[in-house]
Amino acid sequence: MLLGSEAAHDLVAAWPDRPYTLTLPGDSPIGRVISAQTIRGFLDTGCAPSAYVNVFHRGEGLHPARYSSDDRVLPASAQVLLDKGCTFQLRELNRWHPPLGVFCAGIQAETGCAGYVTAFITPPGHQGLDYHWDQYLSIVVQLEGSKTWELWKPRVDAPYRDHSMSTDLWQDEWVAQWMQAGPDYEFELTVGDVLVLPRGWVHNPHSRNASEASVHLTFVLKERVPQWVAERLIGSAINDVRFRTVIPPSGLDPAQMPETIKGVRALVIDYLNGLNVEEMVPALRHAAEKEMSHATL
Repeated sequence: MLLGSEAAHDLVAAWPDRPYTLTLPGDSPIGRVISAQTIRGFLDTGCAPSAYVNVFHRGEGLHPARYSSDDRVLPASAQVLLDKGCTFQLRELNRWHPPLGVFCAGIQAETGCAGYVTAFITPPGHQGLDYHWDQYLSIVVQLEGSKTWELWKPRVDAPYRDHSMSTDLWQDEWVAQWMQAGPDYEFELTVGDVLVLPRGWVHNPHSRNASEASVHLTFVLKERVPQWVAERLIGSAINDVRFRTVIPPSGLDPAQMPETIKGVRALVIDYLNGLNVEEMVPALRHAAEKEMSHATL
């Protein structure tokens, strides 16, 4: 794993609920897989697919027409925007840079958590994304330059998928409150530093104090929760003919719906009570290690 064997063991043994930093160990394979130069090269050569690139300036996103054409990022436009202080986000590199695809697959095999990796380039003295929280655990690896991370305790309990997203619940007065109180944690990452950031923690990352451009990777690990297990247990019910029996239109009438729901609930309880747990173990472990579709995470 990217953290090295000892730190990876600690992470899996005790899943973090508070942010912390560590130093990228010498046995981490990340340096053989990707570098800041390679990430810059995606923009300089026009190889970055525009569908996977976002550009931000002072917290606001720019329209893709400002920097792309024919499904590719335009190198000249990218440089102009970087010179103006814009941050480039190269999303889900594991989908279009094979070495990182293999790397993320290895993380999933080790943890049972699917995920992805995204790169950020932020010019010195500027900021791209500002205050927000994420739905999953992030592991930030600083490849070049420095970036300051201001962190606050979660505003919501256990955000997950599209539940309790910061964009949906946002209240503008929160920023003033956070600024007045000051961050609960503040870390300045330099080359080789790693930040482990649990889901829900509010963060305001910036390079306002930096003297050179910041390049970092964010590995996202999409944790499994009881909801994920429950979906697969219920999903296996398709093998029981009772769950493939047609519900007639009359059963979907609002007046009849309560009885339909009660009947299906009774079926679910009966099915789960009779489920062979040991038979489900290999199926769920295989799903944890292999499922990558965003619709089933």
